[in-house]
Amino acid sequence: MKRFLLLSLLLAGVCFDAAAQARSDYKIAPHDIIVIDVFGEKDLSKEFRVSATGTINYYFLGEVHVAGKTTSQVREMLTTDLNRDYLVDRQVSVDVKEYRVREVFVNGQVNKPGAIPLTGEQELNILGALSRAGGFTPRASENKIKFTRPGSLERNFTFDQLKDPRNNIILVPGDIIEVGDKLL
Repeated sequence: MKRFLLLSLLLAGVCFDAAAQARSDYKIAPHDIIVIDVFGEKDLSKEFRVSATGTINYYFLGEVHVAGKTTSQVREMLTTDLNRDYLVDRQVSVDVKEYRVREVFVNGQVNKPGAIPLTGEQELNILGALSRAGGFTPRASENKIKFTRPGSLERNFTFDQLKDPRNNIILVPGDIIEVGDKLL
């Protein structure tokens, strides 16, 4: 019983660390809503929607580019800039309050075709998207899976090829997966 409890606690710790790592690695994106808290400075604590160009307009500092940076990188940048010219030894926290709507599309011979939302903290690959789309219909050809990243990449796969991690691409918003019909 003690071993089971110890193993459970260890596994819970590993899961917690993995979740914390996923959150800390998330890069802020346009249209996310971030919350900046400057401890002891209520007037400097506020929510900001990241603009389409990846910036926020922050007090004293003007336009600050935050897209593509993690929350800890933005925190360090703001802490340095605010402490340099405006404040003395203030602590800053930055959190993502709301992630932008991000989707990939799975079409063709899947049970639930359409948009699949991407969460801010988890990666999704082609096999995962096919699973979320309910898997293949009886008419699906497992040898006709077309992947398109608009403006840059188009590839064709078989289901067996996707089992190789080198082929199972991590999806980004706007990616399209099309499962072909075995009768065509």
